[in-house]
Amino acid sequence: MTNRSAGSSGMTPAEIHSIPTYARLLATASLAAVISACTPQAAPSPSPEPDPFAALESDAKIMSHRWTAPHGTDLDSPEIQVARGYIESENNYDRTADPNTLYPGYTDVAHVQKSPPTPRTGTITHHILQVETTTHLGKPANEIHVCSTYMQTGMPTDTGWTRLESLSYVSLRIQSSGTVAVTAPPIDNDRRLSFPAWNVFDGWEVERFTDKRMGENDPWRVCMSRMPGFDYDAPLKELLPAAPVVEPFHPGWPAVVDASE
Repeated sequence: MTNRSAGSSGMTPAEIHSIPTYARLLATASLAAVISACTPQAAPSPSPEPDPFAALESDAKIMSHRWTAPHGTDLDSPEIQVARGYIESENNYDRTADPNTLYPGYTDVAHVQKSPPTPRTGTITHHILQVETTTHLGKPANEIHVCSTYMQTGMPTDTGWTRLESLSYVSLRIQSSGTVAVTAPPIDNDRRLSFPAWNVFDGWEVERFTDKRMGENDPWRVCMSRMPGFDYDAPLKELLPAAPVVEPFHPGWPAVVDASE
């Protein structure tokens, strides 16, 4: 006959002793589940805002803009900044076909013509040949004539680097749009960037036009025949021994003052 000294339950003393331990574990697990269900979950951290100037910062490492002008011309005057921003944006987009390389507000004053990119690199030098104050449709205007030289640029090919262009000439008519411009942010002229971080076009209209003057001392003729420092005997298409140098921007663009600084 089997000895059941532990009672009629058929359980050993060890088994009976373990019952409270199981109960405590079950109660603890149940309590943890209830607490977890009742505790609000922490909201996930918001994703950082994308950098709106990332494309411009990347492109500035591949192509730069340098400006020259007649003595006494302020390259940071509002009208000149509009002309510079317009022409630099055109060249950025021509190189990349990426609308993110256009300066803020460019699409408000110009139509973007989609086209395949021309992946040049190097330094474009823009020469302001003449700035004229005039009247257009009864309103004051500034006519700005610019000759851009591409002798320090090239594009990659299977055999190395090739320069494909030499000169371009642009005449821009810039005048007030007649609307109240948004107050420009405070800027620091001593800190220069490769692009404007504000809308330099706000409050302005920009129009390309054809300058029909053909005199020897008129801007178009100077650009096409005797631009100082330009080699008119260089071939239109030329193999380069190395990638063109991306020189520092000049004068660059004033930095917007950070209110938190």
